[in-house]
Amino acid sequence: MLASTAMQPNLQCFLLTIFLFPLHSKAGKPAEPVYDTEGHELNSGEYYIIPFNCSLGSSLFLSQRNASWPLFIRQDISQLSNGNSVIITPVTDNLPAEQSARVSNNVHIQFVSCATCLESMAWTIGDPEGTDGRRHVVASYARRVHGQTSSLANT
Repeated sequence: MLASTAMQPNLQCFLLTIFLFPLHSKAGKPAEPVYDTEGHELNSGEYYIIPFNCSLGSSLFLSQRNASWPLFIRQDISQLSNGNSVIITPVTDNLPAEQSARVSNNVHIQFVSCATCLESMAWTIGDPEGTDGRRHVVASYARRVHGQTSSLANT
């Protein structure tokens, strides 16, 4: 799950599992809402993403790799940091647009600010790297990733 930006650092930590491939909900059954750590429906807005198990680290932040771009999304090992906040916006074909995120529905995830960035950054899947072809979640300028989305899913 996600923590609202007003959240105190000592509140319980929850995890939002994000799959970067669209998942479709069962036909005819409305998708369940996603909830933040305070039990409220996850609406369009600013949040911090924090781990379910606080002993595994803290929140997410943007990091350069080899002093080059794009930026990578990494987990902070310090439990004292809130990391970089993100704006989550549900993506829908419905008009008017839904304000609440739903399980298995697409969302845009965009970093609010970054000290070394000139513009807001959005999440994308990076190109395959290394001999195993691993892909990483990277941050790119929002205007370059228009139309790419992430999907929220239950685990």
